[in-house]
Amino acid sequence: MKKATEWNDAATPSDALSTVSEPDAPFAKIRVAMLITELARGGAEKALLQLATTLDLTRFEPVVFSLSGLARDLENSLVPLFRDAGIETIELGLTGLRNAPSVFRRLTRELRRRQVDVLQSFMFHANLFGRFAGRAAGVPVVCSGIRVAERDAPRRLALDRWTRSLVDAWVCVGEATADFSRTVGRLPKERVLSIPNGVRVPDLESLETTNANADFTWVPEPFGRRKRIVCVGRLTPQKGFDRFLENAATWAPRIANDWEIWIVGDGPERDALRRIVETNGLANVVFFAGWRPNVPGILASADLFALPSRWEGMPNALLEAASVGKAALCSDVEGVAEIFGNDTTSQICAFDDDKSWRDKILALTNDAALRDELGRRNRNRVAQEFRVESATRKYEALWTRLLAEKQDKTTRRR
Repeated sequence: MKKATEWNDAATPSDALSTVSEPDAPFAKIRVAMLITELARGGAEKALLQLATTLDLTRFEPVVFSLSGLARDLENSLVPLFRDAGIETIELGLTGLRNAPSVFRRLTRELRRRQVDVLQSFMFHANLFGRFAGRAAGVPVVCSGIRVAERDAPRRLALDRWTRSLVDAWVCVGEATADFSRTVGRLPKERVLSIPNGVRVPDLESLETTNANADFTWVPEPFGRRKRIVCVGRLTPQKGFDRFLENAATWAPRIANDWEIWIVGDGPERDALRRIVETNGLANVVFFAGWRPNVPGILASADLFALPSRWEGMPNALLEAASVGKAALCSDVEGVAEIFGNDTTSQICAFDDDKSWRDKILALTNDAALRDELGRRNRNRVAQEFRVESATRKYEALWTRLLAEKQDKTTRRR
């Protein structure tokens, strides 16, 4: 076997990915366990679905573990989509601290029984379970996925540092998140790398079909007949909808005859956000759509996308909006500048710069030609740089290289 590239201070993790040496003879199928906290229809979960269903199944044998139990609301679960694609899913049934030990033991037994070669986890709780269970089960390669810059969770950052010896690589969803993990998180820089999220880019014909078949019969009056600014995300402080809606009171009344704002998603901040809308007299402008299974269709029929987050990693909702040719206005948070490339001036604001948000959103809503041009460029960039197949090939290269390194070390010890 050819010598695998090693990570060291002279070669960045990104360089290592691009210089993977192929083995002289093919491996047997690499058994990959992918562990995530739950399988609801969130951004991380969708990214896992795309990864699992685009793996080269002639080389990899995937199985997906979910710490939580099977979602009662199957419409909001990705489990049927995994199973339709022939990917085995195992729900471990974690409900809290009381049954955590039994869930840990079951996960360890499953990993050992299946002789898993690589364990790739996603999200904090799955990362923590995965690195301990993986080592207990003798899994050769254990990787943790970092989805966001944990700016409000110093304890999580500390736990990552304390357990760093159990992890072969941390895979971040973007370079900004990787930089945060190396500097603020203080993880070993030689083991932190970036594999950006990917997205499927629909062709123009399917976009036209999506728009033509869009069903918004569930939308109440007076909504659905004006141009739409669409925000998508869980209703939590991270997503910044509170600041966005408070700021909207300074500009939304000016455009209310022609525009409306849709907030797509649900979460613990729903009632507080509704109060902001009522207090500021925006009830006829802001529509809370709740959780929806047809987010791609909603984005395709939108006229402008907004992402007012306080922090991110690599926002999937923005990737999806860009993939269907939408202009956007976003906070200057992790992953956004990477997605836009050179088209940042009209589409990025500092989170707390209220004047810039007002001025830029008014400029975008008043200029259809600008929106069309930015949307076209956003779509082209995502098509060139952020296709899901590219992300999957990078994961495959990483796992293959790390496993080859472990096998080489084992051979040398003998």
